[in-house]
Amino acid sequence: MTPVCEDHAERCINNGRRAYFPSLQWTLANRNYARLWYGQAASAIGDTVFCTTLVLWVSQVLARGAPWAPAAVSGILVAAGAAIALVGPVAGVFVDRWNRKSTMMRTEVIRAALVAALTGLSFVPVRDLPVGLWLAAVYLVVFVLNASGQFFNPARFATIGDVVHGEEERVRAAGLAEATTSAAGIIGPPIAVLLLLTIGFQWALAVNAISYIVSYLATRFLRLAPDSGPPAAVRAGGTSLRAEFSFGLRLFARNRFLVTLLTVTTICQCGTGAISALNVFFVTSDLHASSRLFGVAETAMGIGFIVGALVAGRMVRWMGARALTWAGLLAAGVLAAAYALQRSFPAGLVLLGFYAIPIAMLNTAVAPLLLDAAPREYMGRVMAVFTPVNQLASMLSVVVFGWLTSTVLRSFRATVGGITLNSVSLIFIVAGGLIVLSGLRAFAALPDTNAS
Repeated sequence: MTPVCEDHAERCINNGRRAYFPSLQWTLANRNYARLWYGQAASAIGDTVFCTTLVLWVSQVLARGAPWAPAAVSGILVAAGAAIALVGPVAGVFVDRWNRKSTMMRTEVIRAALVAALTGLSFVPVRDLPVGLWLAAVYLVVFVLNASGQFFNPARFATIGDVVHGEEERVRAAGLAEATTSAAGIIGPPIAVLLLLTIGFQWALAVNAISYIVSYLATRFLRLAPDSGPPAAVRAGGTSLRAEFSFGLRLFARNRFLVTLLTVTTICQCGTGAISALNVFFVTSDLHASSRLFGVAETAMGIGFIVGALVAGRMVRWMGARALTWAGLLAAGVLAAAYALQRSFPAGLVLLGFYAIPIAMLNTAVAPLLLDAAPREYMGRVMAVFTPVNQLASMLSVVVFGWLTSTVLRSFRATVGGITLNSVSLIFIVAGGLIVLSGLRAFAALPDTNAS
């Protein structure tokens, strides 16, 4: 029970917040979501700093000048993807079994301890240990961090559904989360480079460990209603892991709304994944810009993501989450195709920023749709299907379109309306067509209500 004086003090503090920061109070919806957001913001920045630091350290220190350096860096992405593919589907069952607040707290403890251990190891001079051992340690840490995230992320997503109610409020919360992740992607890499060049690799890693501690503390002070817990059959040990996982799959397959939403986002991922992977080649060849300006293009896209995420709440209030989904997809597809036809870097930069806005709106609108469509007690298993399938679609699109660019379409050239198309710009047009196709699918098949 909270002491009277402490409760009074907290009320005074929060009254002050509302008086001096009304827009922040409005955006954060309530104190519980504010605590979730503080933790997410710290963790997102820490993760970005950590990832950038590892890539720089492996490429510029551990594998400097080695012909296998690109493969060593790629191993970081492979370790992360393997954790999502192998652990993600099973993790959803346990997220539905366990207390979600406790799950989030424990995963943050594990991640903080693991990064702290790697930080301690990094004080050993590089030459004192074999390169293979260093890489194994890095890949193991990346794998376990992302595997832990497969428990934390669904638990956090379900908790947002518990503390934020109503479509507009949930879109606002999801928009702030999306904007925070995009902002972390912009400010994290410069922070990583600054820390790496000034105080060293070890302290850049330590930032991520501290971010997990901040996330743990923010989660620790959440005030949630008692968790209803798993079904009685699970508490009594009468349901196996395989049976629960299979039931979750059947639940997903029988829900027409969820299946349609998954189809829409999967088709969209096939298009957006190709653009994200090949954009560096488009910027340097089609837009005739220096490779140094690719960071500017990424920043423009990040700004577009932030703007789209922040205005999504107003758009949902105006047209509804379903209409925003299909309209945003149609707009993004047209903008992607228009971007593919640009040959000027400034014009391409503007279109790239505008393209990111509806994509961010889609990512934001999907959250309340999922929360409304999936029963709370099965949210972990629903996310265990939804997230890995979308991740797999994005990875496959990168592999397929990358292969086509390097082989079958390598020498492709065509002139349309005075504009010369090469393999990358052609694939961008195809990617825009896929995004439009996903919008048409959403318009035709996404029901107004969560029909099962």
